[in-house]
Amino acid sequence: MQICVAAGEVSGDQILAPIISRVSQITPVVYSGIGGPQMVEAGTYPLFSMNDLSVMGIMEVAPRLPKLLSIRRQMKNYLETSQPRALITCDAPDFNLSLCAFAKSLEIPAIHVVSPSVWAWRHSRIPKIARQLDLLLCVFPFEPALYKGTGLRCEFIGHPLATQISFNPDPVVSAKALNLPVNGLILGILPGSRESEVKKLLPLFLSAFDRLVAEDKDLIGVIPAASDDLYELIYSMVGSRPMRIVLGKSREVIAASKAVLVASGTAALESVLTGRPTVAAYKMNPWTYRLVKSKVQTEFVTLPNFLANQALIPELIQEKACLESIVNAIHPMLKEGTDNRFLTEAQKIYDSLSGDVSGRAAEAILEQLS
Repeated sequence: MQICVAAGEVSGDQILAPIISRVSQITPVVYSGIGGPQMVEAGTYPLFSMNDLSVMGIMEVAPRLPKLLSIRRQMKNYLETSQPRALITCDAPDFNLSLCAFAKSLEIPAIHVVSPSVWAWRHSRIPKIARQLDLLLCVFPFEPALYKGTGLRCEFIGHPLATQISFNPDPVVSAKALNLPVNGLILGILPGSRESEVKKLLPLFLSAFDRLVAEDKDLIGVIPAASDDLYELIYSMVGSRPMRIVLGKSREVIAASKAVLVASGTAALESVLTGRPTVAAYKMNPWTYRLVKSKVQTEFVTLPNFLANQALIPELIQEKACLESIVNAIHPMLKEGTDNRFLTEAQKIYDSLSGDVSGRAAEAILEQLS
């Protein structure tokens, strides 16, 4: 059986890889499409690099729009000529849902993993999404109800991160694995998996680190780079600071850390699922922010806060993402022990998302194709 796949960023690669691997364990499948290293390891033949799709923000997309449109045209042509048994996509909804709609028009089952954030903004997208897909696999328990009455089949599968992460692991184990001091004061810094994010956020994160290390000379900063290219970029920006840069291994970095500073997104959820005190900060193009802000329908922006329905972690967005705010939020996390209230709420989120995610997903996919 031939299946076309597409993931547009690191989180999509991490989510889709174990799912397609589980499907392959049940029935022989040949995968091709757009994926990252984990999907390639799971057996995907890459037609295009996932990095070509990894861009966020309306204004940020504009310079790369011709390339994105070219890839989409070529992917549509591939679907039309190869006629795969199904198309399975993950994340990058602006790109992937259009591809799914085209596949569906060819009577190729269109399956998407991870619902767009319709609960947070642009709730009006729901009817269109329902028309574009045959099956939507949701990672949060409240999401299927949002599509009730649309005719779209939605299944809650749980979140893959909750199956891949141990809650509140011993930091010493991860510190040893990264060759870090086992009793060191470690700050994990995750500035994003996109080049545009790193360029915009890392200078601010580094300035915050400079302020923090000036107060505590024992502080060690550790940055996981999502790719070889980002490793080189981060290395050039870090300079002579007392920091370690590692390729990949973001989960080990988070687990080894006393506190974590992240670009708001999947990394914030990953950090909370690990039980580590977290500060989420994000800046985007001012025009993009104005357009997005006008459509946001929730009190909280970060997933952990939305799931907990409270300000579980500081979320510093746009003008709030400044040097003073970041330092003031991180400083007590490094000096004090982990708050028990935080751990209790983080454990609740972890439990609500746990389970045999890839098994549920594989079962739903094969049932759809039967």
